[in-house]
Amino acid sequence: MQIILFYLKLLAVIFWTFLTSVIYLVITLLSKERSTMFAKTVNFLAVGIFPILQIKLEIEGEENLTSSQPCIFVGNHQSALDLAIYGAICPPNTVAIGKKEIGLIPLFGWLFKYSGGILIDRKNKRKAISQIDEAVEAVKNQNLSVGILPEGTRNRTGKGLLPFKKGAFHLAIATQVPLVPIIIAEFGELVNFNKKILKKGTIKVRVLPPIPTVGMDKSQVEEITHKIYDLMLSNLQ
Repeated sequence: MQIILFYLKLLAVIFWTFLTSVIYLVITLLSKERSTMFAKTVNFLAVGIFPILQIKLEIEGEENLTSSQPCIFVGNHQSALDLAIYGAICPPNTVAIGKKEIGLIPLFGWLFKYSGGILIDRKNKRKAISQIDEAVEAVKNQNLSVGILPEGTRNRTGKGLLPFKKGAFHLAIATQVPLVPIIIAEFGELVNFNKKILKKGTIKVRVLPPIPTVGMDKSQVEEITHKIYDLMLSNLQ
């Protein structure tokens, strides 16, 4: 029975994602200000997914999402469900950075790209740098906040944090905007696609106060990376 329920919920989530992608891809392509569509898209996606999964979010520090804009949001990454979790709390005028492979996903990947999402080619360092520069321009010229998952890939164990890549911290210092860490508590007992587990329950999310970068330069990227890593790890534990 549990396996049947798992697949029914999964199919419902896939259908909702497909429906959201179709609706918002059309709206985005017709919109004059596409970069403002990203937050609306992921907000709407989350509205449907959590009732389907019978999961609630318990958010601590929600006021920190909008207390200092624009900013660079950094969060931990456990599962594909993270997209819906971050989508549920994504504030207006925020876009995300993701790996270029996302853009290859029919409908959703196209929507990610055209609604303002920035795709990074992690295997091509020169191209990745130019794409980070695109994010710098978005923050400076369009007053957009940017969300990045600095682990770079899913931490499938759900324990601790993988080593951080430094793109988010280069971006924060280049734009002199604050870093806002977001920590999602381990939820492997509720949601685990490999083990075919989808149980109802509550997932805790903590949004930490903004960490300023004003006055910092690129020589301090390593320092701020370690500072945020240690801060997030202590909160996760």
